[in-house]
Amino acid sequence: MIRRDIPPEFVGVHAASLAPVFSELWVVEDLPFAGGISQLSEVLRSTEECTVGHGIAPAPFRNPMALAMEWATLARLYPGRLSCGIGHGVQSWMAGIGERVDSPLTLLEETTIATRALLEGRDPGVKGRYVEVGGYALEFPPSPAPLVSIGAIGPKTLALSGRVAQGTIIPEGHGPDHIDRAVEVIAASRAAVGQTGPHRLTLFVGFFCGPTEELPPPPSEEMMTSWAAIGESPNEVGDRLGELLETEVDSIVLVPFGDPQSQLELAAIDVLPQLF
Repeated sequence: MIRRDIPPEFVGVHAASLAPVFSELWVVEDLPFAGGISQLSEVLRSTEECTVGHGIAPAPFRNPMALAMEWATLARLYPGRLSCGIGHGVQSWMAGIGERVDSPLTLLEETTIATRALLEGRDPGVKGRYVEVGGYALEFPPSPAPLVSIGAIGPKTLALSGRVAQGTIIPEGHGPDHIDRAVEVIAASRAAVGQTGPHRLTLFVGFFCGPTEELPPPPSEEMMTSWAAIGESPNEVGDRLGELLETEVDSIVLVPFGDPQSQLELAAIDVLPQLF
């Protein structure tokens, strides 16, 4: 992952250094850091083959038409390399910018349905509680349309993702037990609406190899007690990641604690070769 605290002017160089090793690179869209769309553009421009993911666009301040236009443009410029994520946003952040709504789940559902329809070249015809998009189809829809996932943790959002999205992104802090439960919820939701196509499960995983006292700054107590791939040796961290490979996750995205460059280089050289 391209961590959120990397200054925008260094994002491209950082991405280019990681692309030969990692098949996916994800950018972060957290308030008040760098914008997701501009980071996507820079990472795609600076790399050649890897998939680049948007993790995660907050629905409350992303109009579906604007979001679809931006994603469609990038998907046409870099065919087959874009992966898209939408979430309901951190509610305290949304309140801080005047965009908090009474039903974040409803807004997320309407935004996802409308955005997917636009990316697929269709008029969404959505007239919902929060989203109204009708009478327009994109002039330049991408082919193929990029995969759209929903960022989800709780059962209601996981079920929504199963109904209306093509994938689910589970943020860092959640291990094998949560993944197994999430798979069950998503599968039941998909079955209830007759969804039969593939559904991609992407997992963000906190990562650190080395003595934790060397972390600048030290990780929070929440970070250390939630599920993460943390250990003092590559073998210890590799064993931790190996637990995830026994689940039904399709993609593991490392979120480095500490110095991102050195930690991801360490992962590529000393940890990942143990797993594959």
